[in-house]
Amino acid sequence: MNNLQTYKTYPYTFYQWIWKLVDWIYPPSCGGCGKFGVRWCLDCQQSLAKISDPICPSCGVPTSNSVCPTCGDQPLALDGLRAYAGYAGALRNAIHRLKYQRDVALGETLSYFLVELYYRVEWRVDIIVPVPLGVVRRRERGYNQAALIAYPLSLAVHVPYDAKALSRIRETSSQVDLGLSERLENVKNAFVADSARVNGRTILIVDDVTTTGATMNACAVALKKAGARYVYGFVVAKTILSKGGKNDRAS
Repeated sequence: MNNLQTYKTYPYTFYQWIWKLVDWIYPPSCGGCGKFGVRWCLDCQQSLAKISDPICPSCGVPTSNSVCPTCGDQPLALDGLRAYAGYAGALRNAIHRLKYQRDVALGETLSYFLVELYYRVEWRVDIIVPVPLGVVRRRERGYNQAALIAYPLSLAVHVPYDAKALSRIRETSSQVDLGLSERLENVKNAFVADSARVNGRTILIVDDVTTTGATMNACAVALKKAGARYVYGFVVAKTILSKGGKNDRAS
């Protein structure tokens, strides 16, 4: 949350004060370690494995090459994808609490990381769009965790938020244990974009976690079919695959 005072706007500050009021009424615990009294503690922040250069300019994976071998063989429709940190430890715990334990205040907390990332990469975008959930999963969860991260990001960086620009038109199966080609096929044609909202514009799509970028890429394909000029992606965390290619994330 370094130097976030620089990024504050009135709507963003007001949004933060709402959550501070909620925290005052219902004292929080750290999303990473459970420490009482804070939503995110300094120890958890310092434990993060931040992703930094050199990285693949396409998918954002750490690499010593300008473009990673995977993107060289199978380029993404995305014009760039960046993640704040590796999906492990305290950050993994926080994302699980946001998604599966209804700790919705963590959406605002995790958005801090993307605010920092936004000013670091200096992409100029016209609209911020969350990766949409399917109807079934949205009904089960009650909210879209990507939207809870994307909305405060939009307030902080003065970029309009539009949750209606992109829709998921079919449910997809879990992507755990699928390879890249299988993941790309699984989410193929799962999204549709509204051309009236995106035509000629540069879009930033936001999600909580990615592994291969397949879901973000399917979103980019739909947005570009609808006329988007460029499509970039932000995620809070990226799964770093083990040598055997195993992971515990489905996108």
